[in-house]
Amino acid sequence: MMCFKKEECRKIYLARRASLSFFQKKTKSKEICQKILKLPHWQKAKTVMLYVAYRNEVDTAALIKQALKTDKNLLLPKVEKKEIVPYSINSFPEDVAPGYKSILEPIAHRCRHWQGSMDIIVVPGCAFDFQGNRLGYGLGCYDRFFKKINPSALKIGLTYEVCLVSRLPVEAYDEKVDIIVTEKQIIKIKRHLKT
Repeated sequence: MMCFKKEECRKIYLARRASLSFFQKKTKSKEICQKILKLPHWQKAKTVMLYVAYRNEVDTAALIKQALKTDKNLLLPKVEKKEIVPYSINSFPEDVAPGYKSILEPIAHRCRHWQGSMDIIVVPGCAFDFQGNRLGYGLGCYDRFFKKINPSALKIGLTYEVCLVSRLPVEAYDEKVDIIVTEKQIIKIKRHLKT
């Protein structure tokens, strides 16, 4: 299915995602996280930025726990003045609280604002396409954030298979991800990436 306006696409794919049962979301999220944990990129990474799932997004709790357990520098995003600011956290869920739009975010006074480099950034989205394009929620927070970070950071988009499409509408400022992971497959956008 091809939609030509982002707003139209957003409604379609958010509805698709919402139509999944609790059990389906839980099972598919678990399968997606297991695929990530097996990636050599993840295994070698020292600093990873994840997100805390919100409104039917792929649940990353297993990745968060594993990152803490294996002593990776774990970063979570906090939205400050419509910009993403990464904070390093030491424990979960103790170091997070509801923030922007009630999304769980790092508690600023308990966590450290991270200004170093990152090896992996895992991002949510309403939908992704096979070219690595991401349909976000309309604020452009991740697009602006990607422009500021070190280009060597590997950007991984997580989505359910029902929200993976052949082509999304794209605008000039939209930033791509390098890998997309669904419950069924791993799609490498950058051709030089090895699994």
